Amino acid sequence: MGVVVKRKSIRRGLSTCMVAIAAATLAAGAQAASTTGTASATVIVPMTITAGTPLNFGTFAANSTGGTVVISTAGARSATGSVALSSTTPGVAGTFNVTGNASSTFAITGPAPFNLTSGANSMQVSLTGLATTGTLSAGTATILVPGTLTVGANQAPGSYTGTYTMAVEYN
Repeated sequence: MGVVVKRKSIRRGLSTCMVAIAAATLAAGAQAASTTGTASATVIVPMTITAGTPLNFGTFAANSTGGTVVISTAGARSATGSVALSSTTPGVAGTFNVTGNASSTFAITGPAPFNLTSGANSMQVSLTGLATTGTLSAGTATILVPGTLTVGANQAPGSYTGTYTMAVEYN
């Protein structure tokens, strides 16, 4: 009988242990939870930028001490130093046209100072007063480009030209 009792005890012990393992497994499974999330994406209109009106400092004479010619975003022209403005070509602010997603804002990046050249002669341009942000009202915007042209003392006469790069990106 001692062997039988031990077998019954072992069976009871195994049964109790199996029930405890099953209960623990069920309890752990009962604590797990899951849910469903959502995902979304929005595709916007790619931005474009195109050159409009060229920045033009107009005609002027450079005298003995040089100076600057300044064009505001409104197109107003002024001079400093001994630069004498001529009314032959009054100058105009440059423009760039931007298109993109309506009502979006964007950042504007202009160039570092760059040169206008005529043969071996040059003058430096800085885009002082250039806006750094804009808004695409109805999906379009115009960037007004002001500038300051540094004119050397007795700057050599000639037709000076140069290029520069503007960049835009969504904020």
